[in-house]
Amino acid sequence: MKKVKWKQYVLILLCAALLCAEGTVNAMGKGSGMGEGTDKWRISGEEFLFEDKDIVGFIGDSITHVEYTQISYQEFLYNYYITRFPQRELEFRNLGTGSFTAEDVLKLYGGTEVYDAGLEGITKAVIMLGMNEALTGVDAKEYIGNIRALTELLEEKGLESTDIILVAPTPFDQTRTSNYQEDGQMNAHFDDLLTEYTSGLRILAEELGTYYIDLHTPLLWATTMVQKENGDATLTIDDSVHPSGIGNVLAGYFFLCQQGAEETVASVRISETGNVVTENAQVKSLKERGNRYVRFSYQPASLPMAVPLEVKAADQSFGMLDEISREILQVEGLDWDTVYEVHMDHVLVEKFTGAELAQGVNLASYDWNPGQTAAKDIEVLNQEWHKISANYRAVLREATREEKTATQEEIDAAYGKWEENSKELRTQMYEKAQSSVEKAYLVEIISEDAHVWRGQELWQWALEGAAALLLLSALVLVRRRRRKVK
Repeated sequence: MKKVKWKQYVLILLCAALLCAEGTVNAMGKGSGMGEGTDKWRISGEEFLFEDKDIVGFIGDSITHVEYTQISYQEFLYNYYITRFPQRELEFRNLGTGSFTAEDVLKLYGGTEVYDAGLEGITKAVIMLGMNEALTGVDAKEYIGNIRALTELLEEKGLESTDIILVAPTPFDQTRTSNYQEDGQMNAHFDDLLTEYTSGLRILAEELGTYYIDLHTPLLWATTMVQKENGDATLTIDDSVHPSGIGNVLAGYFFLCQQGAEETVASVRISETGNVVTENAQVKSLKERGNRYVRFSYQPASLPMAVPLEVKAADQSFGMLDEISREILQVEGLDWDTVYEVHMDHVLVEKFTGAELAQGVNLASYDWNPGQTAAKDIEVLNQEWHKISANYRAVLREATREEKTATQEEIDAAYGKWEENSKELRTQMYEKAQSSVEKAYLVEIISEDAHVWRGQELWQWALEGAAALLLLSALVLVRRRRRKVK
């Protein structure tokens, strides 16, 4: 049996207790795999979501910089904010620099050697550092001292303490089987230091009055879940340091939970008597034909989160989307065992039984939901934002290394190019989101035996066709008679 240090056992047990991990997804699609809700991760006890016109700087190391995967945790956050709040306009800035420590960030923003314009004008700062300190053995006291100094530096530059979020860093995966020797000893145990940093950051945030988010503890728990079936499974890439695509998605998810992110995109609930209750949506022109056919005009005020491959994979393992992206359709009074097709703008989204529709179904992640289609278009632009951000940070990294292979002029040029392209991408993303929520969609719920096409059953089309044919024949006869009279 592999030996694990007692600190790891305590932390794993704490994670399991906090999250109440074991569970299933109920009929409403509300997952319990990550816990019963987001409240247990709202550390401050209050919501602290980003607001309209915020410029959020994500300060960090390579885990924020992210050159090694198509998706980053801050990109996942952007996915949420643009789709959930299309009328807000947020600017995210990736200020992560590969190989950086908190001391390096202090030198960058407190010194005069290199100037990074990316920090200027930010209204919120998210600080996640610590991995490089742990890898080089920096003790917790020195690490916390540098984070304190960085927080004070940001306050000197105009931010309030409540504009700053201190983030406990993602874990080093030391529990995977490939990190053990044959005698059960660990090859590396850098996460012990990260555990100490996590405790110290919580205390520091309370002392300074900043917000605090813990990505370390829940991601450790998630790691134990994937390693139950495969001891060498990991939420990092092969180096055990950098979160994989799924790891970044989960990091973004846990971040949102602790910010107090709401789960509801929109909801429509139609009672058996035809009473309609909506949340974050408008419903008009409701028509019902017994329990065979229901239609209405539907205009949600938000979009569901986009579900690219990394998000889909994370959701399949952890069921996290049901906690933060729920577009609920609930219709009572249908035949319990009958299968119904749900169409949006005459396109089949999915089939459900009357029983499932009575309890409520989540339409958010289905590919042919028009909102999901628009969200995926936005996500393509979002991933391009991630790419150009990483390119800009790579130039700055080269300028701060000992070799200094990039100049200030090159930094400024890289920033200018990023600023221009980022603004263009941001404009396109918000225009796409805003135009999407300005549309109303036709929703049809059709019984499997109703044979409805474009709002009418086939017999109605046949009847109307026959009537049209008779009318046409009558017109032809009238025309012929007129010709004979002439």
